[in-house]
Amino acid sequence: MLAVPLRRLLTSACVLVAALTSCDRIGRENGRSNAVPDVAKPRVYPVEILPPTIDRSNTGQVRVIPPPAIDAVQVDVLKQSDGIVDILWVIDDSGSMANQRRTLGRNFNGFLAKLQALKVNYQIGVTSTNFTDRGVLRGTQRIITNMTPDAGSVFTTNTTFPSSRTRWEQGLRMAQFAVGTGADGGVTNPGFLRPNAALAIIVVSDEDDSSYGPTDYYARAFQAAKGKGNESLVSFSTIAGTTPVGCTPAGEETFYGSLADPAFRYAAVSTRTGGITGSICDASFENTLLQIAEALNTLRRVFPLTLLPVNGTLTVKVNGVVIPADPVNGWQYKAETNSVVFLGTYVPPPGADVSLEYAFDK
Repeated sequence: MLAVPLRRLLTSACVLVAALTSCDRIGRENGRSNAVPDVAKPRVYPVEILPPTIDRSNTGQVRVIPPPAIDAVQVDVLKQSDGIVDILWVIDDSGSMANQRRTLGRNFNGFLAKLQALKVNYQIGVTSTNFTDRGVLRGTQRIITNMTPDAGSVFTTNTTFPSSRTRWEQGLRMAQFAVGTGADGGVTNPGFLRPNAALAIIVVSDEDDSSYGPTDYYARAFQAAKGKGNESLVSFSTIAGTTPVGCTPAGEETFYGSLADPAFRYAAVSTRTGGITGSICDASFENTLLQIAEALNTLRRVFPLTLLPVNGTLTVKVNGVVIPADPVNGWQYKAETNSVVFLGTYVPPPGADVSLEYAFDK
């Protein structure tokens, strides 16, 4: 009879103890709370640090070898000029000039041939020294170009005038009209002057100029025709009576009044603009025309280097093609000017890229 109550009593006590001590109802053991393991302290063993061991059996002297000396290379790329020229002929239309105009026509083809050989891109127009023309270009074909068929005949036609008896030759004023604004204030010859072209004016007369105004004024007016900064593109050349006393045209020594007046005014403008001065009294104008053509050559023959080249390293290319070092068919190096020059038959063509490649001393 006591066994049952005692069991109940023990159970109740266990419940009480479990509540207070987290007693395990099954195994009657504590341990349902957070467990803390019993871990042994780590054992620390001493570490011996020894100095590094160096194997010197393969160690020798290190020899430093400088790199091979290589010359620095410079490439100068220069541009050839366009070689474009507009040429205005101002011809005396007086009767006394008939023989000289024919002489000019006979020698004109040689002038054109020289321009062609120099690879000049030209436009040529003709006006007179007579105020009645007012600087307007003459002829049914007013502008002669590289593509004009039988250009010599066209020029002869344009320089064949009805004999004029005018007493006042105004070559400077008519030239000013021709390359600028005319007497009416408008452009006299539209399309004749190209923006990128040089301008050459050539007057042919046996009398001096009678235009109003000083020669410096006309020189400045001609240079202004190409715009500010382009004054060097303008030249004024003269084929007229020689200074200071004039001359008599060949074959006309016995003619009364055949003396060609000294052309002081024309010569002054030629000097001011770097033009050529020739004589109207020459039996042939060939030499003067060739000199004028040479002066109209705007193609560069001298190309300067920016640095001093190492001897024997200079290579010249034109549009990517190697040009030989040849005084006749190629180029030469001029040490005194540190430049490449083309003094023979070969000249880099208009607009070409000229490349100068060379080593230089650092």
